[in-house]
Amino acid sequence: MLSAFCSITTVIEQKGSEMKLRKAGAIILLLITGCDQPDIEVVQSQAKFAPVEQRVESGKANNIHSLIAWQNDKTVFELHRQGGGTVGDQKTSNVPVGANKLHNLHSVTKSFVATLIFIAIDEGKLADLDVPVLSLFPEYKQHDRVDKMAITVRDVMNMSTGYALDELATSVRRGSGNSFYRHYMAKDLQAMFLGTELVFEPGSRFAYSGLSTVGLSKIIERLYGKPFAKVMREKLFEPLGIENYRWLTQHGSNEPGADWGLMLSPLDMGKFGLMWLNRGQFNQQQLVAPHWFDELKSSRFFSYSMGYHLHFWQISQIGGAVAAVGIGEQYIVMLPNEQAVIVATGGNYDMPSSPSLDTVRLLASLL
Repeated sequence: MLSAFCSITTVIEQKGSEMKLRKAGAIILLLITGCDQPDIEVVQSQAKFAPVEQRVESGKANNIHSLIAWQNDKTVFELHRQGGGTVGDQKTSNVPVGANKLHNLHSVTKSFVATLIFIAIDEGKLADLDVPVLSLFPEYKQHDRVDKMAITVRDVMNMSTGYALDELATSVRRGSGNSFYRHYMAKDLQAMFLGTELVFEPGSRFAYSGLSTVGLSKIIERLYGKPFAKVMREKLFEPLGIENYRWLTQHGSNEPGADWGLMLSPLDMGKFGLMWLNRGQFNQQQLVAPHWFDELKSSRFFSYSMGYHLHFWQISQIGGAVAAVGIGEQYIVMLPNEQAVIVATGGNYDMPSSPSLDTVRLLASLL
């Protein structure tokens, strides 16, 4: 039988003739497309979300792995699709997918690190975002110290340090000319962050670079006197109930990749989104001051048709949406207008379009 070779599993909260029609539709789809389509599991859905399911089943979401939506703190949609991508530092044609499966977050990691800066201000460890970065590192005595005193924590949060390191403007190939590879291979990340040449006026323009996030991690370590990954565990993971996670490390320093190295499950990604959606509160505990979420809604700079502010993105065509975004189409999207959070993971690397984001937009429009 066909099911011996491939399958689509639907486990949905619907009954009667509608369920029978869905199963019939899945069988017809398999007869038409054959067994080349990866397995798709719809764990939870409603009739109104049928266009989202159809988009994934037809391949229009390309290599999406998981798509989960919460509304009013309850799961309303959950879908998983088998496919290829990256697990840790290895590429594979069969990424483990599921609500509790660890997945590479890539640059979604950056938003987690930035959240620690907000917490540090809330706790009085840092006065505000306008503190000059070098005031926290008095040991830096190089000739350009006076000029670099213009770099504030806000500038680092906005990727506007004044360093001409823009990962969005360079080739993704590995090599010495790639700005990511530069700090990925560095043995002393703090020295690299402090010592990079100042090229333009801090705060004047956007230059997306993981070295900015590395800088934030070094600020956190200076403020708390302990590794930033330990601070994250104490301030975010433990209160959010996140126990299953993994850090991938920078090659040169062997430190956790503050700008790219976190692996979490889609469910735990959702906890981070729900905390932000609820204005910093999770399980009746205030982790981040409520006013910070309002700060994230406005854009300071624009790139890839999205706004950028304080290490979070503002997504166009979804009113009021704030997101953490990673390469390969990893998303945690907070939608305050719908009281919803959408998480998507995937393996859509090196693509000119954003098929998973288009799917997220469709799902958001149906909430």
